[in-house]
Amino acid sequence: MAQKPLGGQTETLSYSEKHVYGSSSDDFSDKQRTNAVAENIDVIEPPADLERAVAGKLSPWTLMVVIMELCERLAYYGASLMFSIYLQKILGRSKPEAVALNRVNQFMSYATTILGAIIADQWLGKFKTILIFAILYLIGLVLLTVSSADFSVAGGFGLPGFCIAVFAFIGFGTGGIKSNVSAFMAEQIPSGYKPTKTPGVYEDSKLTVERGFRYFYWSINVGAFVGQMVCPQVAKNKSYALAFMIPAVVFFAGIVVFVAGSKRYVKKKPQGTVVLKVWKCMRYARKHKREGQKHWLDGSLGAADQPWNDEFVIGLQRSLRACKVFLFYPLYWALYNNMSDNFINQGMTMRRPDWLSVDQLNVVNSLVLIIAIPLFDKFVFPLLRRLGFRMGPIARITTGFVIVVLGFVYVTILQKMIYTKGPYMDFTGPDVPEGATNDISVWLQIVPYAAVAISEIFSSVTGLEFAFSQAPAELKSVLTALYLFTNCGGALIGLILAIWGGDPQVMYVFAAETIVLGILTVVFYFCFRHYDDMIAEQEQFGNQ
Repeated sequence: MAQKPLGGQTETLSYSEKHVYGSSSDDFSDKQRTNAVAENIDVIEPPADLERAVAGKLSPWTLMVVIMELCERLAYYGASLMFSIYLQKILGRSKPEAVALNRVNQFMSYATTILGAIIADQWLGKFKTILIFAILYLIGLVLLTVSSADFSVAGGFGLPGFCIAVFAFIGFGTGGIKSNVSAFMAEQIPSGYKPTKTPGVYEDSKLTVERGFRYFYWSINVGAFVGQMVCPQVAKNKSYALAFMIPAVVFFAGIVVFVAGSKRYVKKKPQGTVVLKVWKCMRYARKHKREGQKHWLDGSLGAADQPWNDEFVIGLQRSLRACKVFLFYPLYWALYNNMSDNFINQGMTMRRPDWLSVDQLNVVNSLVLIIAIPLFDKFVFPLLRRLGFRMGPIARITTGFVIVVLGFVYVTILQKMIYTKGPYMDFTGPDVPEGATNDISVWLQIVPYAAVAISEIFSSVTGLEFAFSQAPAELKSVLTALYLFTNCGGALIGLILAIWGGDPQVMYVFAAETIVLGILTVVFYFCFRHYDDMIAEQEQFGNQ
């Protein structure tokens, strides 16, 4: 056992289960380097001759998990993007009702993440859990397709079928998948440093995991882009039943790809009652306080005959710090979720070409991410590291919050501009026809869609990575689920604000959300900026 200080406390690092090629205190000889590269051997501790760390390539079976996520996100965004207009035009719901139902969908999709994490960590493992929830999800997509057919809508099954499909099957399915699939992808990446053919240059698993999460998020947006481009046009020109069928077919293909890689995956066994283990560890620490301890959980360090070791305690401490960070995410998601309803409603009041379905402007968000994520991965972040300036997770999250706040300042001003243009001003007059638009171009919405996309690279991607890197092995799904659960909080905020989702109140909703997140961003940075130094020290000693 080796002990290193971290953020004013003693952290215990264990290497008992880690294979080290040679001695980390000696430089690699040319022969050792050639053998290590050929045999795909990882060095756990930072090598003495380390000059530069780089991200490694993702394995084919890691990419199979990414492909499955791409198909799932195509299904989710391809279908859910159409909900707002479908509910209003086909099922006869009002704007506030459509916004509320859409936010309930978002709430269910993230409220069930913790259930998926507990099932995976305690009983089934991540692979089986993902597969079972994927089947539930697929059943929901099929039911949604049937309920949107003309005979179902005419027979009064349209709205009940929608609610059953979305809230019972799709909501549970996507939540159970979300809490496990990103962590399962990251678990396919071996831990440690792998020597390259260049002396002094090593592949660092931490950077490879960062890359994995960026491309995982990239795949989400490729799926979203395709779904958002294709499905609304099919609904506009053919039928909603056919448009909802496309996500079902694509997701079935994604499940087939996922199962095909089963024999090559790293499948960590479930750890049993990890929640109970956490509770016992916390209770033990409370009963065994020590004089001068730096963290209230330090009382559980060195405990004999207990189901945890010191490494678990340190990981639990980091997990609790991460949860404090996650408390600031719900309002970020509340702003983000406007893209799926209030942005669409805003676009429906603006002048646009006949061929454009306003919900399709969401493709701007996905397209920006598809282009920007590889650019940031290949050029921006490596350049910053070469210059000796590596943005820690808190700095990246803060940057994302700032960008989305600026984007919503623009959204609020744009909404005001819509209301100052004729002929219908704020759409509250007595002679406002259905589908009325004011004389202002819908293309002005491109800016906020793009701003939200750039913010996601810094805030959303980093949140997933942060949850995975700070949790001990037994808690990775649970901590990921807790991070995703913050989106549930954002959906709940949006559900409450949906009362004011109509014109002209929505402008004040935009303004209020912007001001509150702006204030919270300042508070967030000054509360947690010291975490970046603590995490840098943690990574220096190779402790994931």
